[in-house]
Amino acid sequence: MITIEDINKVIEKIKNEHTKEYIGISISGDRGLNVSTSKFGGVPYIAQDAQAPVDAEGNQLALLAQINCTELPENDIYPKEGLVQFWISRDDSFGLDSKGTNVVKYIKNIDENITNGDVLSKYHLPSEDNDEEYSPFHEKDASFALTFNTGTSTITATDFLFEDVAKDAIHELFPDAQVADLYEDLDSEVYETLFKAFNGVQHAIGGYPTFVQWDPRDPDNKDAYDTMLLQIESEWDANTKDNLIMWGDSGVANFFINKEKLANLDFEDTLFNWDCC
Repeated sequence: MITIEDINKVIEKIKNEHTKEYIGISISGDRGLNVSTSKFGGVPYIAQDAQAPVDAEGNQLALLAQINCTELPENDIYPKEGLVQFWISRDDSFGLDSKGTNVVKYIKNIDENITNGDVLSKYHLPSEDNDEEYSPFHEKDASFALTFNTGTSTITATDFLFEDVAKDAIHELFPDAQVADLYEDLDSEVYETLFKAFNGVQHAIGGYPTFVQWDPRDPDNKDAYDTMLLQIESEWDANTKDNLIMWGDSGVANFFINKEKLANLDFEDTLFNWDCC
């Protein structure tokens, strides 16, 4: 029987052996941001000869996030230059499970002469006056400035790799333990202690993802989407307690890509997911 003391040794082993570099993101409201700077929401960079991406019906997608790679701390995750943009649909699914309604774009060369006015002549911000437009931002046209810090994250209990990682650690430390299924074979208090130890990070680039329900990636194809491009959590204002970002009922959103495709700056095949309580 695995005890609390035993599972704490398992937790320590997992945390020592299953880590990834990540870039943490903090937000602050700012509608006056330059078009080429990093942001959640707001006015995106769109080149003079380009348009905002659209869905199959020709409806403009909305900018969810834009990362200016030159503003990031030193890292081995993102490109060293250019913009990575994340676009989602304006319906209440935010582009979940619908081809062409969530898009990741990479823009290498930036024209610093492009202004907010240039972009707003062809891109419309989500409108508070349009009840058919939805946004994860409480104020639909919100714009958040981003600040970045580097850190190390450990695997999360909702990652599709976690079950096997935990069982391997248990069997290595306690070879005689009969644990084929964590939920079925661990005492409830031991199980709860294990899972509460691996909560994950919040807004982030890289690292291990967090899910409210389950990991949508295929365990039989572990490398397909092995890198987290971006994670955006629901967030509340610390002073007013009003929500700033809300995915359904207190959910979280993630974008994934294959590591080699990211290295090749190939953003055609990405996986977008959001889930909530």
